[in-house]
Formats: sequence, C-alpha cells, structure tokens
Amino acid sequence: MRTFNQQSYKPAMAINFGPDWQRELWASPYRLRFKLHQGGSYVNMFTSAYDRARCLARAALPSEQVIAVIADYPNPSVVIRARWRGRTLRAAYDVLGDMGVPTTPWEATWMGYTYPDQEGDPEARPCEHRAVSVTWDHADILLWTQIAHDIGVTPQAPVLSKLVDLERGVTVYACDDRGMDITALSPDPIAELHTRFDTWLLDHDRPRMSEAFAVKA
Repeated sequence: MRTFNQQSYKPAMAINFGPDWQRELWASPYRLRFKLHQGGSYVNMFTSAYDRARCLARAALPSEQVIAVIADYPNPSVVIRARWRGRTLRAAYDVLGDMGVPTTPWEATWMGYTYPDQEGDPEARPCEHRAVSVTWDHADILLWTQIAHDIGVTPQAPVLSKLVDLERGVTVYACDDRGMDITALSPDPIAELHTRFDTWLLDHDRPRMSEAFAVKA
C-alpha cells in the first residue's frame, strides 16, 4: 500500500494517483456528458438512471475489473438531512463496507480535494481518497450510491466515487441521477461512445463535444 504526496505526480498519458490525479482530466476537452434519468415517476427516474449508468460504465471500461477512486465526505453528519441521506457519525468507508464494497486493502491512498478547483475555496476541505481494485458487482454499488445521493434513495454511503482505467486514461463519474461524465486524456478510448450513445448525450453540451471529437465522429 502506498501513500502519495504532491511530488509523486508526473504528467503522463496515463492516470497517476495522488492529490493531483484529476488535474489533467479536469482540463481535458475529451469529456462526454450523458443524461441519465428520463423522467416519469420517482421510482422510474432512479431505475432508468441506474440502468443507463451501468450500461455506459461497462462500455467505457471494457474490463472484468476496474479501479475505483473513493473519497470520504468530511463531517458527513453535518449535511442537511444527514441521517435520511445515510450520513451519520460512522466512518464513510465503514458504511460503504456494510453496503458490500470493501476499501481495504487499497492500491493507493492520499489526502486531497475532491475537485482540482477547490484549492482556493476556504470552505473546501481535503478528504481521504482510496484507490481500490473492484469487481463490477462492487462498481454497481458505487454507481448506486452516486445516483442515490440527491434523489434520496437508500441505502447510500457518504462517499464520492469515480471508476478509472489507469492505462487508457479514462474516468467514469455518475454525478447524480441526472447525468454522467466520461472523460479521457485522449479521444481514442471513448470516441466510439460519442456516436454509439448519441441519443443519450446532453443536448446543451453537444457543440463542445462535437468539436472535441470531430476527427473521430
């Protein structure tokens, strides 16, 4: 098990774990944004979002096992309606473990912000990140809890997670029940998804995506 500091990060065309692991991805133009739920009843909104998220994740990460980067939320008990959201005084990773996702042993761990642009935010706090090798059964639980955060489905764990392909430089992030981002350091690993799932793309972001993937469209 390894613990990283700022000096361990080296820019590359593959993902390197550490506090700056998302910086190049954050700046990458190769981001596909998908709509998840299709409206309807409360139950249908959740189930349609979950079904789409699982389909997209498997298309983006064609491997039997993937890496999940999981960050705990500092002080989850102070969140509004914390108990209803499953956020209590218990450690976030313990709650996630009860849901079926073990986070030990880990591939790497570090302290850092959940998003690169939080460094200048006085209210943002670094949190513990763990990179864990997971099966697709585990990944499905992580997708569940991401989608459940805002819509209020339980159980859910007070964590933020992304699924990662280190070598291909791809991340999958279900923001909530409304949308999912699939980001890559280069266009090749995800260009096919731009056309394959065209009807699921967020309409307001189509011009940017069409420009970014023009040579692959």
